Amino acid sequence: MSRGKPTKRGGKRESARAFAGGPVTIKHIASALGVSHSTVSRALNDHSHISADMKERVRRTAMELGYVAHAGARTLRQAHARLIGMLVPDVMNQLFAVMIKVLAARCARAGYQLVLCVTEDDPEAELRHVEALRESRATGLIVVPTPGVLSKTALLMAAMPVVQFSRSHPAIAAPSVAIDGARGIANAVRHLADLGHRRIAYVGLSTALSNGAARADGFTGALAQRGLKVEPALFHPGGGTIEYARSTTAALLRGARAPTAIVYGSADLTEGGLESLRREDVDVPGHVSIIGFGDPGWFKLMTPGLSTVGLSLSESAEAAISMLLRQIEARETGSPLEPQTSLELEPFLILRETTAPPRAGD
Repeated sequence: MSRGKPTKRGGKRESARAFAGGPVTIKHIASALGVSHSTVSRALNDHSHISADMKERVRRTAMELGYVAHAGARTLRQAHARLIGMLVPDVMNQLFAVMIKVLAARCARAGYQLVLCVTEDDPEAELRHVEALRESRATGLIVVPTPGVLSKTALLMAAMPVVQFSRSHPAIAAPSVAIDGARGIANAVRHLADLGHRRIAYVGLSTALSNGAARADGFTGALAQRGLKVEPALFHPGGGTIEYARSTTAALLRGARAPTAIVYGSADLTEGGLESLRREDVDVPGHVSIIGFGDPGWFKLMTPGLSTVGLSLSESAEAAISMLLRQIEARETGSPLEPQTSLELEPFLILRETTAPPRAGD
């Protein structure tokens, strides 16, 4: 009997018998098609970089050869490739809430499962979450880093695709996506100065945070541009809680040189400041002008409507997950990854009814 190539009529039976000594594997399919086993693997997993024609050829050959996917291997592979971790300090912050929503939708479309971890800005908690995600064979992380990232945490992150979001930490060797809060705060200060305000106060995040430091710099830089000096009694970049803004605002209003305008450095700080202003029954903008940060829906429903620094929330979230998925895809395919540079999206000033020129004599 001839040992040449099987005829077209009997090809399927002959091909199947060729592997009768053991189970058909991806390598057998690759050999039959003359392609790499990685191409076959990606085709069987419906990878976007494999053409429809190649996917069809691989599936047809797999069926002809009697290939059956190994359930255990598939489960292990999916455990490694289908989890993306998201580390945030809290889930109540509007920016992070939008990020989680966008990330969950993109993960679902790409076949990944989102694992949400809350650090409360505790470096030890951050380490525990990263360790757990690594043990779960998570494919990548999007992280809002704590101010005191531990060296062990940074080392663990260095071994996997990571994108920093909103903040960045020098110990983490990964690109970041953020909104240019410094520019947003500077725009607010310039607007108030152009209205004639000279005693402009700032209630902002701690400068121990990268975004807090940037926003504080934006405030002081804009004052300098308008020929104004920073008054220590009016400059408070010290915390991020509602209570901090509430108490700081009350102290500002009762000070010897009360401000004619206040700029807040986060949505939570804005909320705390507004509570204090309402409690003190302050006329806004008649007595003091206000510019907030972020734009939750209730800002526009206030009376008067709140002027604020608007943020590109969905765009920044989309940019972060896209950046991470590019890292993951490059690692899975073994293709070179183009250098990824950090990205800052531009904010915008939303002017409503809480800003006006200062009263005569102020």
